[in-house]
Amino acid sequence: MHESPAESTQPGALDRHATNLELFLDLVFVFAVTQLASLIAGDLTAAGVGRAVIIASLVWWQWSQYTWAGTVIDLERSTVDRVMVLCSIPAALLMTIAIPGSFGNTGWWFAFAYLGVQLWVIAMQGRTAWADPIHRASWIRYASAAVVAPIVVVIGAGFSGSARTACWTAAALISGFSGLMAGSKRRDETTEWRINPTHFAERHSLFVIISLGEALVAIGTTATRVVGEQGIDAELALAVVCCVAVAAVMWWVYFNWIPRVGEHALASVTGGQRARLARDIFTYFHLPLVLGVVFFAVAAKHVVEHPSDPLDVADRWLLAGSTLLFVGALLLTQYRVGRWLAPERMVAIAVVAGIAFGLNMVSGTIVMVLVAITLAVMQSITWRRFRSSELGVQILAR
Repeated sequence: MHESPAESTQPGALDRHATNLELFLDLVFVFAVTQLASLIAGDLTAAGVGRAVIIASLVWWQWSQYTWAGTVIDLERSTVDRVMVLCSIPAALLMTIAIPGSFGNTGWWFAFAYLGVQLWVIAMQGRTAWADPIHRASWIRYASAAVVAPIVVVIGAGFSGSARTACWTAAALISGFSGLMAGSKRRDETTEWRINPTHFAERHSLFVIISLGEALVAIGTTATRVVGEQGIDAELALAVVCCVAVAAVMWWVYFNWIPRVGEHALASVTGGQRARLARDIFTYFHLPLVLGVVFFAVAAKHVVEHPSDPLDVADRWLLAGSTLLFVGALLLTQYRVGRWLAPERMVAIAVVAGIAFGLNMVSGTIVMVLVAITLAVMQSITWRRFRSSELGVQILAR
């Protein structure tokens, strides 16, 4: 729906928050993140991780559709809206249950559940969009591409091996293309979605919390199993502390910057510019960020299992990839908002890669300590610069 400057500045327009219904819906995706981590851990080959990334992209797009619908309307505003959301949750949960075997014997379950939920959420969006000619045009452009992706997922379920992988890769790319269609620039800037900056930034922050929570759960459940088998000792305790330290620094890196800058950036523009900015920094750039957290969760689990052993080759790749994806997403966001890149972030990516591959005879626990220190130093430099910048002064003064 088109948003005029008047709409963007009216009282209460910028401070709507996530609803209890949306938080209830997110519980399904809490489980989805856990399932994705299990899918990666079950096959640490390049092909296995690649297939998990494809599934993650499809699941992320499904969650994003709910978020875009929820930022246009309050999903708790009427009984019909509440019922439509609640009715979609069983199918979304079945899809999530089928994730570990999605490239095997549960592929059909994943595909048809995915199809049902995607079409249902598109219909939810259309129910609101159809009443407004401006919003309707934007929804039609989006839906015309978005409905293709879940159909391709179902077609892919009829194949096996590389053919299924190719079809589902195409579906993920089509989903991303549908976002470009919805936000394509028009000369009159009259066919855009309405974006509530506070709500949109908050919803994505909550998903990052879900992802970081999966990392803590992976660390905790693995430690609990090890304690049950051989008891607790200083090595295990130290490994847990060091892995949690990395997760804590990742929390600091994200929440001290992205929610504040993202919400401020969205609130500073209107109409088509706001919709495209929201699509880029949240829908597109948050996918690699979340994947980075999931990669870290898998590597941390293995460190806790064998705290005194060096990291396996696969875990070193996961750890380096985690930092590349997580910090790289921050760099993309920074460039999209301010057309500038923080050099300390690029250095941190290189340093973590050096730690992961250069210290291949050092225990995983020590590697985690060094990663936590690297990210903490990076964030300290970024935060100091941000506080003294013009943008930082504006945001922190609010």
